[in-house]
Amino acid sequence: MDNLVAKGEMLLDKTVSRMNLNSNLYEPVENGDSNADALQRFAKLLSDERKLRGSNSPTSQANKSS
Repeated sequence: MDNLVAKGEMLLDKTVSRMNLNSNLYEPVENGDSNADALQRFAKLLSDERKLRGSNSPTSQANKSS
């Protein structure tokens, strides 16, 4: 289990990469952010989307008017 945690932490420190479908090789993304930074941005995006959907839902509107 400790090895799994160490591998995960190591992956978070690496730069974001994508697979080139033509060469089937992983290539670093131009912005050079770490996987940890990209994961934080994605989590923020999901959180904002959830808040937006919650504020627009009919049940949310009913709770506010009560």
